[in-house]
Amino acid sequence: MLIPWALLAPPAAPAGDWEMVPERSELRFTATYEGQPAPGEFGELDVDLRFDPDSPESGHLRVRVALGSADMGGAEVNQAIRDRAWLNLAEFDRAVFVSDAIRAQGEDRFLAVGELRLKGRKEPVEVPFHWHREDDRAILRGEVTIRRTRFGIGTGEWATGDPIGLDVQVRYKITLRPEPGA
Repeated sequence: MLIPWALLAPPAAPAGDWEMVPERSELRFTATYEGQPAPGEFGELDVDLRFDPDSPESGHLRVRVALGSADMGGAEVNQAIRDRAWLNLAEFDRAVFVSDAIRAQGEDRFLAVGELRLKGRKEPVEVPFHWHREDDRAILRGEVTIRRTRFGIGTGEWATGDPIGLDVQVRYKITLRPEPGA
C-alpha cells in the first residue's frame, strides 16, 4: 500500500503569522512647535500580525507602544510629555491599536481599520500601510496623521494648537519574520 507523502508531513501552521524584528523596526512621530517640526520616536513597541496579502480581510493587527519610551531628543521635553496634560504616564503606560478589518487598497497597499486606545480614550483610526516581502522577511511601512486632542493629549492651555500643532504625523517601518513554527 502506498502512503501519500503529504499525509506523513506535519500539519502546516496557519499562513501569515508574523512577529516583529525589534532591532529593525521603528515608530517615529512629528509634532510641530511654532510651525516647526518637533520629531520624536518610541523605542519600545510590539506588533502581532496575522496577514496574507492575497487574503487581507482575514488579517489581524495589534500594536502595543510603551508610552514611557517616547524620546523627543531632550531631557526637558521628554519629562514634559510624561505629565498629566500630555501622555499622563502616571495613569497610562501603553497605547494599543487593534484591527480585525484589513482591506486591499491597490498593489501592495492596505488599510487596517481599527481602534486606537490612548490615554484612556478609544477612537476609530485607519492605518494605511505598504507591504513588501524581502526573502524570509516582510516590511510594513506607512504613515498616518493623528489629531492629538481626540485623545486628550495636550489639555488646558495646550489644547488650542498654538504654539503646539494639533496634528501629529506618525511614521512606521516594521520588519517582520514568520513566527516560529509558522
